[in-house]
Amino acid sequence: MVIKKISCFIVAIVILSNVPPVYGFFRLIFDSKHYRYSNSDGSFTSYEFMGRRFDTVKNMHSSCLGHDHNITDKTLYRLFSKNPLAFWRWRLYFFDERYKLPYKDWRQIEKIRETEKKETMGCARDF
Repeated sequence: MVIKKISCFIVAIVILSNVPPVYGFFRLIFDSKHYRYSNSDGSFTSYEFMGRRFDTVKNMHSSCLGHDHNITDKTLYRLFSKNPLAFWRWRLYFFDERYKLPYKDWRQIEKIRETEKKETMGCARDF
């Protein structure tokens, strides 16, 4: 009986955490600066925080590409992986545009960034 109540409680938490009003609370607490982005050489880096949303990051990326025509890989990468333990993001893994971006490990980008020492022209934000 106790196991059934605990199981029901856990299922309720998982379901409620993916409903928009409650999801916002979880995101505010756990996802501050979670959504980070970069191109392959690190000349563009950005993150979502407070008023800076994914649309703003995409616009900044497009603007920075216009400044530097020597960038070979113009792809925007997400620097955050899908974590199955972060149950409040489960619905986003299937429906959110930011999770459709290709994933790249920040350590790989950082190595390239350090060796090439490219001018970022104000397009790189420190994390």
